[in-house]
Amino acid sequence: MSQIWALLGVVRGRFLLLTLSCVALGVALASRSQVGVMEVGDALLVLFGALAAHVAVNALNEWSDYRSGLDLRTRRTAFSGGSGTLVARPQLLGRTLMLGLGSLLACALIGLFFLLRKPQLLLSLAPLGLTGLALVLLYTPWLTRHPWLCLFVPGLGFALMVLGTRIVLGGPLQGRDLLLVLVPLLLSNNLLLLSQFPDIDADRAAGRRTLPMHLGCEKALWVVLAQWLLAYGVLLWGLFNGELGGAALGLLTLPLALRATWLLRREPLRARGLLPALGLNAAVSVATPLLMALGLMVL
Repeated sequence: MSQIWALLGVVRGRFLLLTLSCVALGVALASRSQVGVMEVGDALLVLFGALAAHVAVNALNEWSDYRSGLDLRTRRTAFSGGSGTLVARPQLLGRTLMLGLGSLLACALIGLFFLLRKPQLLLSLAPLGLTGLALVLLYTPWLTRHPWLCLFVPGLGFALMVLGTRIVLGGPLQGRDLLLVLVPLLLSNNLLLLSQFPDIDADRAAGRRTLPMHLGCEKALWVVLAQWLLAYGVLLWGLFNGELGGAALGLLTLPLALRATWLLRREPLRARGLLPALGLNAAVSVATPLLMALGLMVL
């Protein structure tokens, strides 16, 4: 039983809330486009597949970071630096790898199941699924060596969750879906980007090249602010769009982003000063798509 609890640490369970939020947004978008009643079983299976993908990337990242020695150098916080599970229990290294690969396989099989059930979705769903699998496998060993790819890959992964959910449950995409999905994409980018600030030295020693390392923290902070500005700009657009006005409920998290901005501008380079901002950033990233989903379904 203790090993099971330890493996829950490897998958970084608190961050799986972001998957729930993104799937909820996909369900809300699908509910506004489909005719008839949505099948609850399909929605639950999509959620399981998305969670499996997130578990896979977290577990494989923990496995790789321990083997590279990164976990031994990093300064962990509640929102950065990995879970530290394998540092404390290195005997779980093999099981962590199996968990990551097994979760990835489960995700792929769920995607294949939907393709076999709905072959008409092949041209729209298959590219998303293959791209998602590639991101999971390439993120830690290759994509983290390229600063700009490392910036956009996390957001792209969660955007694929929203779009995949939308396609499976609601059929072909519409232009409004592609616009609204920019919000979780940009916010998820910021979630990972800010978490890299305290880890610059450890990442450099492990051969990574993240954006804060490439640009410096001050310039990377402007990227954070630009992405928040674009994300809330999309929500403001939704506020004046009659059909998608409910998505603007996500604007309720704007005060949290403003507070995080003030903290970051005050002391962006200190880990202690970063910690409250990292917490606010996580809350913004999770709560905003969830509020968007709620608004689309009830307003």
